[in-house]
Amino acid sequence: MRVEQSTLFGALALSPLALAGPLFQPRATADSGAYDEFHRTAQLSSAAYTGCIGTAFDVTITKQINELSTDTQGFIGYSTSKQRITVAMRGSTSATDIANDVDTTLVTPSLSGVNFPSGAQIMHGIYSPWSSVHDDVISEVKSLVEKYPDYTLESTGHSLGGSLTYISYVALAQNFPGKQIISNAHAAYPIGNEAFANFGAQQNGTLNRANNADDGVPNMYVMWPWDFVHYGTEYYSSGTAATTVKCSGERDTSCSAGNGQVGVTAGHFSNFGIQMGLAGCSSL
Repeated sequence: MRVEQSTLFGALALSPLALAGPLFQPRATADSGAYDEFHRTAQLSSAAYTGCIGTAFDVTITKQINELSTDTQGFIGYSTSKQRITVAMRGSTSATDIANDVDTTLVTPSLSGVNFPSGAQIMHGIYSPWSSVHDDVISEVKSLVEKYPDYTLESTGHSLGGSLTYISYVALAQNFPGKQIISNAHAAYPIGNEAFANFGAQQNGTLNRANNADDGVPNMYVMWPWDFVHYGTEYYSSGTAATTVKCSGERDTSCSAGNGQVGVTAGHFSNFGIQMGLAGCSSL
């Protein structure tokens, strides 16, 4: 999401009731060792905005994701240093992306290779872009798995890309049940109801939520009338290893749930030491 979009999302007011109740408690613990993982995938998430060709940091790109009908972009590739096959999705840069960000109509998803449980629903603004690229993503990942059978899988993205990571994690875990998978959703808003979140949490892999201090996007849609539910483990940081904490539960007030922000705020544009869209394509 770009700066000029902040007015639109800033109009979403955080209800005082959103921080009430037994689910909202400050229980985070310091975890500086987690920083390097999220710093790296923040680089890859930034690269998805940049349109890197050939390589993006340690990832060799084998396929660009560019579906014009839904304006969905990203890349797929592999990292020899990490021995991972990577799917990275781009965040919001266009009017179509913004329309997806606010299209909260719940739909029942249907994707090849995924057995969604009864009652699981996700917002149309995530289902539409992901379903338009799902088959291509799975096909390319399958090809890479055949070439690199010992590699694990990962997916990542920032903002809209982070929320797409919620569904890419499920799609990869379901289509490749024998593969180890880790997905890092940076600065994501929740995308569906409790039944979907429970389904995501039951997958055989790891889904992390990597959020920056004072970012209001993770607090979107968590209150009435949406009541969307995050899943996975949240990590929260001011951009350094020393400030990185591991949060407890979906809505730990030591983390995003307690920062009093909602929508696109100043804290949204950096994540684990990376300025989104400005990091280039290489550590060099």
